[in-house]
Amino acid sequence: MAASTSANLSQTVAHAISFLTRPLMDRLPASTITKLQMILEANLIPYYASSWDVREPLRGSGRRCLTLSPSSQPPRPIYATCTAVNISWNQWMTALGGREFDFFVDPGCVSLRLTGASGSESKLITIWADELPSPAVITPNPRYPAQFALPRKTLSQQLSEADAEEDEQLFAMIADQVRAPTWLTPVVDKFPVAVRSTSPLSSISPTSRCSSRSSNSSSGFSYETSSSGSSQSKSGEYKQSRRERARQSRVFIDTTKTDVTPYDGGKTTVLTGGVMLGGPKTKVTKQQQQAPLTTCNSWRSVRV
Repeated sequence: MAASTSANLSQTVAHAISFLTRPLMDRLPASTITKLQMILEANLIPYYASSWDVREPLRGSGRRCLTLSPSSQPPRPIYATCTAVNISWNQWMTALGGREFDFFVDPGCVSLRLTGASGSESKLITIWADELPSPAVITPNPRYPAQFALPRKTLSQQLSEADAEEDEQLFAMIADQVRAPTWLTPVVDKFPVAVRSTSPLSSISPTSRCSSRSSNSSSGFSYETSSSGSSQSKSGEYKQSRRERARQSRVFIDTTKTDVTPYDGGKTTVLTGGVMLGGPKTKVTKQQQQAPLTTCNSWRSVRV
């Protein structure tokens, strides 16, 4: 595309230079004409290149317009050429007819507009025009009626439609996120009831237990455990009362034991029998000693 633009610019500028320098061929030497054309081309191409667009020939045409008048200085590109070649602008303008006109150099076309008298219309004269293909016209297929022929969309229309579709998709995604956000946790009316784990004590069936008493004279420890009665709850589980747990954990200290026994070569000393689990040993009453010989609970005879 850049090569075609550069070629079109060079071709169009060449025709513009040919029109401007042709009247001077009879008045200046050939070497001066050649030098004039080369310098003029070097000045005009950069001047037109910034606004040159082959796809839109009329875009920037006003900036490319050069107003040539015998009563004023020429535009900058032509003034620089006159200075380099050492030619008078009045001489050059006289060769061009001595009449003010607007000089248009557009892609594929060179023209001029003569300024008419006051109240008269200006006249546009085409000096050179390239054989550019006319804009594409959609012709309907002869097999189908003309009303069914769809007009072809331009590139800008296609881009606009594509942008609109992308915007709709984006806003649709945003709407879904706002309507049902994924970061919200589900809300429940009530919390589920936690299942209580079964303890080893729950497997013990509620049975009546008889009190037992045992004593060991060699160690000086006595244990007493008693439990009587048990109430069966609705769930069938056995639970000890706070008093029973406190009685089992009670420690009895015998303060009558004051003898110190050395251990580990005398490094450690303890009181003999200082710690005794359970409560003190209960005394046996006389009524218990004078029990009958036989009872319903025991078939052995009691010896005093």
